[in-house]
Amino acid sequence: MHFGPGGSPKEVHGTCFLVKSGVALYAVTNRHNLDLSFKDQKYVGFSLAGIKISGYSDTDHYYETIPIEAVAFVFATNPAEDVAVLDLTDRKLQYRRQRKPGEEAGRLIGPPSLMNIDIDMLATSDDLKILAPGAPTLMPSYSLLYDKSSERPVMRGGIVSSDPESDYRTADQESARRVLFQTQSAEGASGAPVFAQLEGDAVLLGVNAGQLTIGGMPSGFSYCFKAHCIRECIEHLIKLKSN
Repeated sequence: MHFGPGGSPKEVHGTCFLVKSGVALYAVTNRHNLDLSFKDQKYVGFSLAGIKISGYSDTDHYYETIPIEAVAFVFATNPAEDVAVLDLTDRKLQYRRQRKPGEEAGRLIGPPSLMNIDIDMLATSDDLKILAPGAPTLMPSYSLLYDKSSERPVMRGGIVSSDPESDYRTADQESARRVLFQTQSAEGASGAPVFAQLEGDAVLLGVNAGQLTIGGMPSGFSYCFKAHCIRECIEHLIKLKSN
């Protein structure tokens, strides 16, 4: 939730995913989900008042997770890279679970088993040298078209479209560590993880940041910012904590 200078509220729906590094836990999303003016200058002066992380857990229950302590977060150092990482390590979190139809009102099952990506799954520079255009991709997200009947995310598949070693950009984009992939993003999918198949295994290619258009129409291409951006944000958070 964001509030403007006059107190006007603005709620933003996006996607995030969790990255685990040892005992540390991080949430990854797009900067524009936390900083409204990043993409639209009409929101200059709006400030972030709070976050809520919702999703399916234990393959059985839908949870809402609300931090009740301050959460540190950083953005990619390159302002053209739409990446944000939040440090959830040791933060007190309040969980609210959606009751299933017919479930006893007093049933307690405790906090969810969080589904996360191990940091070793993030694509490295060596991985990108091997990964080639045409490699299959998968992008799970809570876009606005997610499954409302059971509150489950939806999956989109495609292929890597640009050379992952190159930092893709159009004539109108600033230089940044991007990869183009052939999957049309949708509203609410901003911040979703983009996985690519590499020699039979999966790697986290990066974080989805939006689709490209041609003449105002969807092109069928989207782009993600490389996993390098996520690693650098995590390293930055570690340094901030040690100071």
